[in-house]
Amino acid sequence: MKVLVEILRNVIELFLDDEFLAIAVLVVVALTALLILALDVQPDLAGGLFLFGTVAALIGSVLRTARHSTRR
Repeated sequence: MKVLVEILRNVIELFLDDEFLAIAVLVVVALTALLILALDVQPDLAGGLFLFGTVAALIGSVLRTARHSTRR
């Protein structure tokens, strides 16, 4: 049981460590769901948008972190 609690704690810390990335991924997920449910976008197109959106969020987070780490 302690192992499961430790794993869950580490996963939560991953999201709390970089708020920008967590929020960006949640926005991408919400927009993808909105496109599928409200606008009836084909799942293949929505999946591609999801892929590129999450990659863009990751790249943005890395660049943001790199920019902030050089200022310190």
